[in-house]
Amino acid sequence: MAGLTLNTNIPAMNTRRNLLLQNKRVGKSMEKLSSGLRINRAADDAAGMTIAENLRAQVIGLSRAVANSQDAISLMQVAEGALGEQHNVLQRMRYLAVQSANGTLTSRDRKALQAEIFQLIDELDRIALTTTFNSINLLNGNVGALVSSDDPNNVVGILVSNVGPGGTFSVAISATNLGKLQVQNAQTFVRVTEAGRPLDADPTTTLQSISRFQDYGVFAGGQDSVNLTLSSNVNNKITTTQVFATDTLGELARKISLAINNPDTTTDLGLAADKSDGAPLVSIAKIGLAPAGGSIGATSLIVTTPESGATLVFGGESSLLTALGFSEVQAPVQPIFSLAVIDIGEGKISTKYSRVFGNRASNLIQGVDISFRTMLDISISATAVDQVGAYRIAKLVQKNGITGPDGFVIQVSPRPLSFQIGPNHGNFINTQIGDMTAASLGIQGLNISGQLLAQESIKPIDTALDLVSAQRSTLGAVQNRLESTIANLSVAEENMEASESQIRDLDFSDEVIEFTSAQILTASGTSFLAQANALSNNVLTLLQ
Repeated sequence: MAGLTLNTNIPAMNTRRNLLLQNKRVGKSMEKLSSGLRINRAADDAAGMTIAENLRAQVIGLSRAVANSQDAISLMQVAEGALGEQHNVLQRMRYLAVQSANGTLTSRDRKALQAEIFQLIDELDRIALTTTFNSINLLNGNVGALVSSDDPNNVVGILVSNVGPGGTFSVAISATNLGKLQVQNAQTFVRVTEAGRPLDADPTTTLQSISRFQDYGVFAGGQDSVNLTLSSNVNNKITTTQVFATDTLGELARKISLAINNPDTTTDLGLAADKSDGAPLVSIAKIGLAPAGGSIGATSLIVTTPESGATLVFGGESSLLTALGFSEVQAPVQPIFSLAVIDIGEGKISTKYSRVFGNRASNLIQGVDISFRTMLDISISATAVDQVGAYRIAKLVQKNGITGPDGFVIQVSPRPLSFQIGPNHGNFINTQIGDMTAASLGIQGLNISGQLLAQESIKPIDTALDLVSAQRSTLGAVQNRLESTIANLSVAEENMEASESQIRDLDFSDEVIEFTSAQILTASGTSFLAQANALSNNVLTLLQ
């Protein structure tokens, strides 16, 4: 038992030490009760703090991922709405094509329908080029893939779906069947002499002196000129030529030739670009039986379409068309090409081969169709001719096939639209929105200015409708997936937050007990510290 001392008050020191401990307990308990957190600093629970912070990172990431998914749905809705309007435009184009395909319309009626088709094509491109979300272009191919060719004038890669990893490909093209040119023959032209004798017209004969032009009143009523229009299924151009009464038959032939192809202007149809002025394409020849009183071999105007499988349609003043009386002598036939695609990049795909009827190949490159000019491996001979009935026409000949690594190169670079839909690395989904311009949809050259062209145009419109439908379906599927993702993320966020709460948040009922105990002990310690300090006064009693 310790003695009664004056210098060192051990009971007071012991009481003070315990009082300080209780004060510390009260301080920590008050901090927890005021913050609502069990862990306010790492010292409160070092391991628990680490776990809680990891859980908090997940909760914050999940919350942002939900917002990301909602933003992605908004983007999808903008794109899908624009595609819906493109659907409406295409349906209108199909309506006009079906209308133009009917035999009750005149060339002037079809010209008016074609004018609306031009506007609708422009509207398709406007929608594709101006549809944006947060300044991101959605339908012009920017969020699909970059498809480029080393010769875009002849070979073009058209994005149609997800391109996967992309790559670099060599495209070898050669014609296996050259197809057939279209030949159109006008009625035979005669002029009547002052004595009333019919004679064959010749290149120097003026149109106003040809009997057919007189019979059908082409230049009646003092009219000195009429318009002749030409169009083709190769592109959507319509070229207009002014035909004067004083023009000779030879001048008319040259005007038609230049309307088909004139390398010095852009107002022509632009066919057979490797020909100088298309002179062999329009000729004046003596074909068939002679009219009464005429010489053997009556004069006729013969027009040869300069691209195999292509069709020329004449329009304009109905009296002029009747006087010319063009009739199809040989139906155009599309050439057949052999295509080979070689992966010259990483070599992940084996060489693919395909026979193509027309000018568009599918399924050789993932997500990309290859469109090429039908004259790519075909040319018109300057000397060789084909005999078609009574007609001698320019002959199609094959160029050297474009083969191997020296062929056209197409590069496909994926640029997917990526959405971060989770809190961690790798939690994303990708989608691609294709190029929805008229060119990629395959209807940039849509032409319904002739009945046959209108009938043929229904098919590419249906293909374009399928492409837009497929893109809308893809966006709808991704949107449904994002909605499911949001539901899943919300549940995960709730459970993660509950787990963090179990570690970080304070149990108030338990802590109030702790605080009350510490508070009572603090009050008690304070009281007994006063008594311990008073013990030294007992020494004074001994000194009395």
